[in-house]
Amino acid sequence: RNSPFFGHLLWIQSCVGRLGTAMLSYAVLAACVLSVEAFGVPPPALRTMGTARVSPASSHVPSTSLARRIASSRLPSHPSHRARKRFQMSDGSGDQPSVDVAVIGGGPAGLSLSAALGERGLSVLCCDPALDKDFVPNYGVWMDELEGYGMTHLCKSVWPRASVFMGGEDGGKKLLERPYGQIDTQKCKDWYMERCNKASVKFEKVRVDALQHSGEGSTISFKEGGGCTAKVVVDCTGHAKAFTEYRDGKDPGFQAAYGIGAEIEEGTYPFPLDEMMLMDWRDDHVAEGTPDKKESEELPTFIYSMPRDSSYVFFEETSLIANPPLQFDDLKRRLYKRLDAWGVKVKHVDEEEFCLIPMGGQFPVVPQRVIGFGGASVLVHPATGYMFAITQRLAVEIADAIESALKEHPGDPAKVSEVVWGSLWSEQRIRQRDFQQFGGEYLEEISLGELREFFDSFFKLPYEQWTEFLSLGLLQPLERLVFGLGVWAGTSNRVRLSLSLKGMLSGPEGWIKLGRSVLPVADYDSKTLPTKENRPAFFTKDKST
Repeated sequence: RNSPFFGHLLWIQSCVGRLGTAMLSYAVLAACVLSVEAFGVPPPALRTMGTARVSPASSHVPSTSLARRIASSRLPSHPSHRARKRFQMSDGSGDQPSVDVAVIGGGPAGLSLSAALGERGLSVLCCDPALDKDFVPNYGVWMDELEGYGMTHLCKSVWPRASVFMGGEDGGKKLLERPYGQIDTQKCKDWYMERCNKASVKFEKVRVDALQHSGEGSTISFKEGGGCTAKVVVDCTGHAKAFTEYRDGKDPGFQAAYGIGAEIEEGTYPFPLDEMMLMDWRDDHVAEGTPDKKESEELPTFIYSMPRDSSYVFFEETSLIANPPLQFDDLKRRLYKRLDAWGVKVKHVDEEEFCLIPMGGQFPVVPQRVIGFGGASVLVHPATGYMFAITQRLAVEIADAIESALKEHPGDPAKVSEVVWGSLWSEQRIRQRDFQQFGGEYLEEISLGELREFFDSFFKLPYEQWTEFLSLGLLQPLERLVFGLGVWAGTSNRVRLSLSLKGMLSGPEGWIKLGRSVLPVADYDSKTLPTKENRPAFFTKDKST
């Protein structure tokens, strides 16, 4: 009881008073539950959506500490064109090329890291059999994050605000004055490839078949024949996790979504065209006392929509997180039932989207010779599905770490990997992920009514807090603690009870993880509470209301 841990527990008790120490120790961790795919999961949207009307409002986004951190590591903004049609292949000679870094995978994570490495003067080879193809999914992002990277020109659509609907007599609509954009995946890939070409990154349109590691480096064999050698290998194969090893642990939950890009009859879309609908949890279109109503409560889904104009909209019905995942046929049925209730008249469907995103689950073995990045390193937000923006920020950090480690340990590739893994998954980031993962696991268990009450509390928080959480901010434990207390104070008693039960049933290992995620127990932790302006209303709210 004389340890720092118990000292911090006493400090919490003095802050929250009558709520009770034990209950709050679990409840503050509710914060991670509040993030949902609706808040900005990379939405799988149309590749054929075309050029949409853009409402330029991103310059009015309030500044957050995350945005300020991003701005300090701005990426170069090169002109975009069909760079990938002329990407630099290796010379094709009989000798195996030797590079500093081999990046396996040419998605957003692989290309952003390849470009950042090349821009630091390292020799890089990026391998992917689909290098000449567009990215398959579409990505939705908060514009303030893209501003920091000079990437706003890569959006095909921008909405000056987003809306959410919680349900209830008045629909429970809330407007979020935070611009939201849809990435033009074709233009985005062109931009990555242009950066890579300028940085002399080499490419192989091949599938990697095997890796062999030695004290000097790694040998990469291609399925098509041939190969290369590299001092460092980075696995950017996404959720396939082809070359990264993982610890035993709980299986991930899954976000499942079915979407359509549709031409609709003019005037049948019932919402403002300058609002991206981030999520709509209402189910008043489902009759009471029916099997569908019971299904809606027990296996909740929401819809989000991105209107290009009055005659073209992308709709998607989404299961936030479930294990096993909801079936696409069930999501399709729910989507059309909702559109019929809205009176939306679909004339033609240009494209269907089927999306399945693993969330949380097993953690990589740290360290190991292959460095995972992006989905291969479980960088997906365990409670939201966000990853696109975080990979842009971390690509810069990890490229710096690789460059520095190669200079400090030129003849020890195992040590280089150890140092880079330590940078990618520092103890600070692991504690942040524990906080988020608790929420992701909890989301698998709660009903539609509880989800609504969570989100209602979430959007009562100060702007900086909910935006930082959705953008993988809140790195300091006391930031997460104050965030969680604000959620706790604004939510319902049944949510507080179920959160407390979830915490108590986590067992000793879970208690330690949860406690360390919100308490400043490490020397490097800040011991200062967030500023008064950014504390939730919990600290000043009128208890009579």
